[in-house]
Formats: sequence, structure tokens, C-alpha cells
Amino acid sequence: MRHEKFLTALTVTISLLCFNSNASTFDLFNPDRGKLPQTTPPSKPTPLSNPFRARGTTKPPRQTPKTQKPLPQKDFTLQGTSRIGKKRAVVLKGPDNKEFIQYFKDKKKTRTPEGHIGVAIKGYSDYYLLSVEAREVRIEYPGNSPCRKSNEQKGLKCDQADDGRTATLGLMRRKALKAPKPPKPTKTAAQKAKKREDARKKRQETYKNFKRRVIKDEDVPPGMRVVRTPFGDRLVPIK
Repeated sequence: MRHEKFLTALTVTISLLCFNSNASTFDLFNPDRGKLPQTTPPSKPTPLSNPFRARGTTKPPRQTPKTQKPLPQKDFTLQGTSRIGKKRAVVLKGPDNKEFIQYFKDKKKTRTPEGHIGVAIKGYSDYYLLSVEAREVRIEYPGNSPCRKSNEQKGLKCDQADDGRTATLGLMRRKALKAPKPPKPTKTAAQKAKKREDARKKRQETYKNFKRRVIKDEDVPPGMRVVRTPFGDRLVPIK
């Protein structure tokens, strides 16, 4: 009888314990009720460093090339043009102020980098002579040194529509030269002129009382004859 009471009490105690455990886990008002438990994603493995990679082999970041500034503008001056048949000659003054002759022939035309047809200017291989007219010529400038500033005094006109790749050189009219001044008499020449004038005055003073001697024929004695000179007559014996 005591054994049966003990088993009954033990069963009731175990039932109460199970009820309390389920009650603590079950909540009717729990917002996460019915959702699957969240799992933390596995972290990526850290890459292992390569001990055999040589130091300093990391490539530097690529730098964007900077735009180069144009070089200083170099200009020519037209001094003259001439034409003999198909051959034309141009007298130019270079950026170094030295004059030279540039010939323009049909047989020596070459195509420039910009597609124009011209003749490379000697001493300036990046410049091309494109055309030659009576009083003007056209020149192609290099791409790194275009014609940016015109100069009316030198007859230079940049072609802005072509971004300064070409320019026109006109022959400027030169001003008339002034007549040279007469040379001033030197001191020696003045002294010589004064000396000649003094000598003339002295002769005039010496001969101002001079009278020319005139010998008449009847006054000529026998055995003598008369010799007449600008300074007077004189008698000489007859041989």
C-alpha cells in the first residue's frame, strides 16, 4: 500500500515538472513564434600569403597621361617671291632672323601629316610650304607648336578655323628709304680750301700795280727782235 502511494506521488511530480518546462518555452504572444531559427553564415576563409612572392613586384597604379603644353610659337617673315615657269622661289626670314631661299616645285610636293600637299622647309622639317602666290604664301605649322597669335606688322595671319595648323604670310610694303645726308667736309678739306683762297688773294695783291710792257716795232734796235708774252714784251737778239 505504501509502495503504490509512493509511485503515485512520483508520477504527479514528474508531470508538474514537464508542464512547467513546456510552459516556459511556449508563448502565445511571442512575435517570433512559428519562424525558423536563424543561422549565422559561415565566414570566408582568410587567404594565405604566398611566402615565395618576391618583394617589390606589386605594379604601381596606372597614371593618366597629362596633356602636354604646346611649344612656343615660331614664325617666319616673307621677304619676297619670284616665279620662273613652274619653279617658284620664296625669300623667307626664319625665327632666327636669318634669310634664306626656299624653292617650291611641283615635282617635290609631299603629303604632310595633316593630309595637305606642300614642301618641307629646309632647316625646319616640321614646317611645310603649302602654296606660293604673288605676294603671299601659306605655311603649315607642327601640331605641338601651332600658330596661336597673329602679327599684322609681320604680315602673319593664323587660321583659327584650322586650330592654328596653317597660317598666311603676306609681303609687307617697305617704307621708302630717306636720302643720305651729304658728308660733312673734313677739317683737312676745309684747310686746303682756305689755303687756296689765301694764295689767290696774295697774287692779286702782288700784281695789282703790275703794268704790261709794250714795245713798239719802231723802238726795236737793229739786231734785236720782240717776244710778246702775257706778262709783257721783251727783246731778244736775232741769231
